[in-house]
Amino acid sequence: MPPKVIFPKQPDLPAESSAPAHSKKHHAAKRDYRTLALQLKPQREGLPIFSARASIIQQVRSHPTVIIVGETGSGKTTQIPQYLLESGFTSNTRAIAVTQPRRVAATSIAKRVAEEVGTSLGGRVGYTIRFEDCSSDKTRLRFCTDGLLLREILSDPLLRRYSVVILDEAHERTLRTDILLGMLKDIQRERARLALLNQQHLELTETATRQYEEPEDHQWSHRDHRSHGTHVTFDTPQEPEKEEEQEEEELQFEDQPTPVIDDVHGDVTGIDELKVIVMSATLDAERFSGYFDSAPILYVAGRQFPVTTYYTTTPQADYLDSAHLATLQIHTETPSNSGDVLVFLSGQEDIENVERLLLESAASFPPGVPALLPCPIFAALPQAQQSRVFDPAPEFTRKIILATNIAETSLTIPGIRHVIDSGVHKVRGFDPRIGESLLVEPISKSSARQRTGRAGREAAGFCYRLYTEADYAQLAEDSVPEIKRCQLSMVVLQLKAAGVADVMQFNFMDRPSKKALKHALLELFALEALDDHGELTAMGRWMSEFPLEPTYAKVIYASQKAGCTREAIDVVSLLSVDSLFYVPADKREESNAAQLVFKSTEGDHLTFLNLLRAYTKVNGDREWCQEHFVNRRNMRHVLDVRQQLNRLCARLGLDIDRSCGTDLDAVLKCFLSGFFHNCALLQPDGTYRSLSGSQTVHIHPGSSLFAKKVPAIFYDQLVFTNKLHARAVSAADPLWIAQASPKLYGRLNSGAS
Repeated sequence: MPPKVIFPKQPDLPAESSAPAHSKKHHAAKRDYRTLALQLKPQREGLPIFSARASIIQQVRSHPTVIIVGETGSGKTTQIPQYLLESGFTSNTRAIAVTQPRRVAATSIAKRVAEEVGTSLGGRVGYTIRFEDCSSDKTRLRFCTDGLLLREILSDPLLRRYSVVILDEAHERTLRTDILLGMLKDIQRERARLALLNQQHLELTETATRQYEEPEDHQWSHRDHRSHGTHVTFDTPQEPEKEEEQEEEELQFEDQPTPVIDDVHGDVTGIDELKVIVMSATLDAERFSGYFDSAPILYVAGRQFPVTTYYTTTPQADYLDSAHLATLQIHTETPSNSGDVLVFLSGQEDIENVERLLLESAASFPPGVPALLPCPIFAALPQAQQSRVFDPAPEFTRKIILATNIAETSLTIPGIRHVIDSGVHKVRGFDPRIGESLLVEPISKSSARQRTGRAGREAAGFCYRLYTEADYAQLAEDSVPEIKRCQLSMVVLQLKAAGVADVMQFNFMDRPSKKALKHALLELFALEALDDHGELTAMGRWMSEFPLEPTYAKVIYASQKAGCTREAIDVVSLLSVDSLFYVPADKREESNAAQLVFKSTEGDHLTFLNLLRAYTKVNGDREWCQEHFVNRRNMRHVLDVRQQLNRLCARLGLDIDRSCGTDLDAVLKCFLSGFFHNCALLQPDGTYRSLSGSQTVHIHPGSSLFAKKVPAIFYDQLVFTNKLHARAVSAADPLWIAQASPKLYGRLNSGAS
């Protein structure tokens, strides 16, 4: 028999009174949600995955892990969580977690599912992303980023609140997805053991109850163990209220289950098995099945209309210029009602450049040409602006969606008929010799197919690939998993905080190199997050509370002693976006001149701080931002990150208003406590050589220190184009570097003396 949901009894209103106004509004809102859900029901039942509903539920009930390969347009992302919700998988107040690699996808999908379920966002359906929680105690379907679920494991190692975890878009193989796969496998195994312990306890309890249960016809009182017939018992009069209280206490005592205690986890009463569902539109299903002990694989057909694909006849020297021209060609040569255009670009900077080019071109359109509406979408974009891509365009206007690879599978944007594929994406890499790098590289064939499929979701479409067919043939079939090419310090810190003692033996699906793992352990040791035995220190535990790279967390930690917590939080927030200024190609000199007012001779960190103070002083005035070529969109994101970091720091007991005043050297020294490994010294030939890896490093042309010579520098990251460029660069005294990490650079101290 399915579990019953018991609602608390509502107090009766007097017959002559009516419900208060706010209650009427609440019920009206509920009716609106339900009405919308009923209107969307035919669409849900028309999706290809609906015919597989019963089979999916049966397989999830029968197996601990299920692999689901749902083709584009099948409806797997929005429907499978609802099928489980409707089938009782959230009984006993447990919830279903659905992870997405990106924040944009988690928020937009949660909104759509809430509409289909018939609830407010944050009610039965909600989401949690970094620095934003739109969920409640009533939430039973919780969409989140894979990083957020990893952080939740730190506070709840068994994920007790969840009955099912769904990993969507697993084919992307992000760093956090791979770690989550390994941790979920361990949690599954542990919860299966504890579920068996609960079952054995229940069986023992039932056996004991049967042994000591009295015959049904035995009418003696359980409170009087004397032999009946030999004594006459007179009841002592009691007040009715006390008698009721006594009976309630006895009933509570009789119904109270004996807790199940485990040597490792303590009270584990009621813990059952954890179900895991791994799903994607493109997936190496056999590998995932093998990793999860031969888990069953379900294939769900999608709905895809034919897409005509075009290639360029010759390689394109500038993919941004090609994307701009191809967009104009489609817009001017096809009717505006023939569908919107989706352009895939490598990142935010590319998107903003193409957006400006399109707006400049649109200003000179002749009469009769439809209007053009660029709609960018990328991770750092505020949610209100992200939602513009889903809104219908005004009459006689065509939307041009400018997107990163987030739009490959995570999001379905209605109205798309034309796709322009630049053939590139931005890839974060790591080399212990040079540190972290951010490169623009060719996509894989798998990504190319996904991009093409976006044009055929609702009708026949067209894909324009800005590369030759021969170039397509040379692409790799799949992208290299992020865990095999990225810095692992944050991953290792999280594993240590989650109780994984030996990260070298962790059950990775694709094992990173020993060299990369050892480098991460050494860096955490240098940051004082690990002790001499590789165990997590108190500082390391504190640093693991932050959804930041360990280097940034260490900076904030050091700011307490340095007395510059206010400035440290500000600069860390400023470094969370790709660019704070924009430099139009035709106004480069004007832009550089306007930015001089913020420039600090000490480098970019203090330049950024000057910018934030000036921006705050004018309350982010639009005209002021245009006059100084300030990226207003990114500055709003900076303020949002700062607000969330302030809340977290305040919760951890930091004085977020503690400021160093005019002693800004304290800020630079504070940053060196986290970025001592990103330092370079000036050489006699005028170049800079990195202390870690001994590589020649060039200051980025956009830096305030470009073409200047200082004895030493530190930087936020290295970007490799035709040579290694340091970005977000500031001057440093070599003595400061030695003091920041005496274990590594003590020789600089002795040299200075």
